[in-house]
Amino acid sequence: LIAEAQELCKKGGLRLHKFNSNERSVLDSVDPTERAVTSEPEDLSRRWESWKSDLQRLKEVSIPRCYQPQGFCKTVTRELHHFSDASNIGYGSCSYLRSKNEDGEVHCSLVMAKARVAPTKLTSIPRLELSAAVVAARSSVMLRNELEMPIHAEFFWTDSQVVLAYISNEARRFHVFVANRVQMIREHTSPSQWHYIDTTENPADHASRGLNAVDISSTNWLSGPKFLWEQEIHPESRLTPELLVGDPEVRSMQAFTTKVEPSESDFLTRLNRFSSWSKLLKVIARIKRLKSRQIHPGKPVSVEERERAAKSVVKLVQEEAFSQEMETLQKGKSLQNSSPLFRLNPILEGGALRVGGRLDQSSLSLEVKHPLILPKGEHITKLILTHCHERICHQGRNQTLTELRANGFWVIGGSNSVAKLIHRCVKCRRLRRPVEEQRMAELPKERVEVSAPFTYCGIDCFGPFITKK
Repeated sequence: LIAEAQELCKKGGLRLHKFNSNERSVLDSVDPTERAVTSEPEDLSRRWESWKSDLQRLKEVSIPRCYQPQGFCKTVTRELHHFSDASNIGYGSCSYLRSKNEDGEVHCSLVMAKARVAPTKLTSIPRLELSAAVVAARSSVMLRNELEMPIHAEFFWTDSQVVLAYISNEARRFHVFVANRVQMIREHTSPSQWHYIDTTENPADHASRGLNAVDISSTNWLSGPKFLWEQEIHPESRLTPELLVGDPEVRSMQAFTTKVEPSESDFLTRLNRFSSWSKLLKVIARIKRLKSRQIHPGKPVSVEERERAAKSVVKLVQEEAFSQEMETLQKGKSLQNSSPLFRLNPILEGGALRVGGRLDQSSLSLEVKHPLILPKGEHITKLILTHCHERICHQGRNQTLTELRANGFWVIGGSNSVAKLIHRCVKCRRLRRPVEEQRMAELPKERVEVSAPFTYCGIDCFGPFITKK
């Protein structure tokens, strides 16, 4: 193929040379003078030569295939310890079998290890640490299936407190990358099996950063950390951290809150459900009757009971709308000019606010001399206005105000309140609307066309017709 390509280019006056291939047999078929000369970067060439020379030293490394040394007594317990770690160049895990015999002797041996290169895409260290933990969890699943010996306990170790917080989390939610890996880890392991180890003791650090063949025997890669050789291991004393505030892997939580305005009187809120002043007074009167237990509840409500019920309801409305004014008057002080009640010169009579004035010496009733003050816009005020308006058969604004004050009530801004009531009253709008008139018909053609005089006329040819004598 190379010869044919060269011959074809030669016919066109071109020289095809500087061949290169990743297949050694192809390069052997090309003349050395026709090959391409590639120069490797100095740094890459030095690292490549170092790595090739290091491969020759691997034959000096010996890994014992037997998990227990010769003469080791009957094994009592076997534990698997999985270590994981990550760096910006790679991540990995290593697993050790810790055996303990009847004499209390302990022996640890490397069972399995995996190392992977970090992705080319920029990935955070916590994500790489979590990926290393996933490798450790998968190694655990494979070893449990492949080792033909009973395993009494398993432990997982990592030097990343962030990973421990992810695995032990029970309340927060993560983004997809972390959530999927945490779910996989928790499917095969328990959060109580994961523990913290210092970076200097973690043998998986060699899997994440690489290790020369010469240094394998002088590190804890084959034998594991020192604490595995101790008689007792207390992983519960290790630290289990919590999630960091502002962790980018934690999904932001959206809390929906309902704002409830504080109510001075829950009973008054229930009164807003009534649509009739008369019905409201009957209900309040019967409640008071049940409270006193003096009158049989089946008897009709008397006029006195209705009056007492009306005063009680008005007091509740006043306590909510004019609490500051009532407190000021109870202390014997005068109201400020900015108060809406200042011009009424109010007085406190029986715990209720009434309009003041100069009619104390008159023989009029208390309700006429000092009517009860009602705030504008309140539901109870609207019920009273509607009641008075309907009692006078939907008359005008002045008549409604007169009826209101005759019943012992004074509404702040009463004229405007009554005007709004009449404007919204369906019956008043129906009765006060203009009378509909019949539309006139079209004028006849004879009256709208131009014509000469006597164009149309009539003649009596027969005289009168006598119909009756």
